[in-house]
Order: sequence, then structure tokens, then C-alpha cells
Amino acid sequence: MRDAFHADPTDVTLAAALNGLSDPLRLRIVDLLSRNGETECSAIYRELGISKSNASHHFRILRECGLLRRTHEGQRQSARLRTEEFEARFPGLLAAVLDNIEAGEGR
Repeated sequence: MRDAFHADPTDVTLAAALNGLSDPLRLRIVDLLSRNGETECSAIYRELGISKSNASHHFRILRECGLLRRTHEGQRQSARLRTEEFEARFPGLLAAVLDNIEAGEGR
């Protein structure tokens, strides 16, 4: 399996970062990963009640904005936030977003 593109956060613009965080489902994914840490992708699909293809689309956008890292070990795929790298590029942005996720969008 070919490795997915993962943007270097230092190359990500503020507009791209904000676009990555602009969708309610992506906010739910980010919230889930911030609470649970690295999580198997299939567990994310189940917990959020979404299809694999829908999740893959949103994972791609989160990878392209430098916020998500997906890894593969055999058939197992997992995702984690790149919190430290994203924080270095956009200080305080992720924390502010997570602190302000509304009940209907995550927690």
C-alpha cells in the first residue's frame, strides 16, 4: 500500500489549517483523537457512525493541513493528531478550537 501524503506543517498556510478545521465532522474526528490519542481508523468509523469512504475523505483533508498522521501496520490503520508540530506552526489554534467545540460537534 502506498503511503498517504502528509503535509509538513511548516508548509501549511493559515487558510489551509482553518479549512481543515472548518467542518463539523472533522472537528468530531479531531476531538475524538485529542481525547483518545492514537486510534485505529475502524474504531473512529464506528464511534462516529460514518462510512470508511467518508472518513477517508476527511482524513485526507486533515493530513493535507498538517494535523493528522495515519500509519499502517499490516491491515491495521491508525490515526493520531500531530499536536506538537501543529502547535509549533499555529500556536494556540488547536487548543482554542478544542476548547470551543460545541456539544453537537464533538463532546
